[in-house]
Amino acid sequence: MKKVIAILALVALTGNIASAELLKNFKYDGKIEINGFSTNNLSDTHSDLKDKTSDVNARVQINAGFDLNEDVNAVISAVRCQDQYGDSANGESAVNTAMDSFDFEQSYLNLKGVLGFDHKIGRQYYGNEGDLIVYYGPRSVHTVYATANNLSVTGLEGYTGWYKTGKLDMHAVMAKFNNGVGNQPDLDTDLVGVSAKYDLMDEVKIGAYIYEAKDYKAGTSDFTKDVVGVKAMGKFMGFDYYAELAKNYGYKGADVNYTGSAILANVKYDLDLMGKWSFMGEMARGSGDKASATKDERFTSVNTDYRPGIIWGAQLNNTGLGNATTWNLGANWTPAKVEKLTLTGKLYNFAVTEDTGLTYDRYGNELDLCANWQHSENVGLKAYYAMFMPEKDYTDAIGAFKSDDNITTLGAALTVKF
Repeated sequence: MKKVIAILALVALTGNIASAELLKNFKYDGKIEINGFSTNNLSDTHSDLKDKTSDVNARVQINAGFDLNEDVNAVISAVRCQDQYGDSANGESAVNTAMDSFDFEQSYLNLKGVLGFDHKIGRQYYGNEGDLIVYYGPRSVHTVYATANNLSVTGLEGYTGWYKTGKLDMHAVMAKFNNGVGNQPDLDTDLVGVSAKYDLMDEVKIGAYIYEAKDYKAGTSDFTKDVVGVKAMGKFMGFDYYAELAKNYGYKGADVNYTGSAILANVKYDLDLMGKWSFMGEMARGSGDKASATKDERFTSVNTDYRPGIIWGAQLNNTGLGNATTWNLGANWTPAKVEKLTLTGKLYNFAVTEDTGLTYDRYGNELDLCANWQHSENVGLKAYYAMFMPEKDYTDAIGAFKSDDNITTLGAALTVKF
């Protein structure tokens, strides 16, 4: 396995297997994930139509790093996730074909301590999974409806700078996530931003960020979307808390301003009683558009990965907080005598923030149940069940069959780290 990873790393950076002397302090890790699931009523919320589905997705991730010299190291992430079980057309018999099936979602240089801080240049992951504003990287949500293989991975091509001193941690990003090759004027989409966090004390940590995504248009004014936000997190009287407030600025063409806003807050409390308990709750609200001619009041992120609910957020792909208000309550329990097992349950509610022009004000509720068995640090098993209960007004408005039958999902997943 190590030889295969080394070859992949060399091909990605140099294209020359003769450059093996570059592999100094070579390290690697990886993950294999298999997720099988079945759904009912996912496409039409109508039980009489018998629209059941059954799929198994697989993903392989291989991460490798090695030193080029004392100041620069290289990082490679090779990913394969483009097929499903039963898709015989994707079988391989030749080594070269198997190699070609891997995508290099990370391939960057890390310059350490140059000008007093670190620099990453190239294709890289950015942000944290589940982030409200921006995330590029592997998604571990269970599945997303209507894509060939849903364990997707997307990197970001550009530059990030990282600086840390004492209690201050900050970074900047300059990247391009769409390149309009051959188009005049240039139809690119660029991203710039700065984020900072300061650790005041255990009870309070604060953060702030500003991002700008610029979408260049042909023959009309560009879209310049800004997101400014502040965060606070910490632990107080036994409660872990997190709060975030975000605001849109910028221009959507010549005559429309972005004015949306969003707020997200959650708390968690841990308790030892016949094992380990965690009780959690979350509330989030994003503004909706009131059909103003000069304002886009719907909250807009850069590339959100906020996906509440196995069905609503993952399978139906309802991401972010644009014209959405949601809350959830949940708990997980690790029994004292079965420490490898964790049971989790969550109840979600999804509603519309601004119902201008709509015939409904709520989407529905969802119940998620999950059992995790952590066999070891490197092997984990998961079984899950979810049920989304849509509102009748909502299904009447979006569906042709005027039915509000529940959507259900049953699945199991395996994760192996190496």
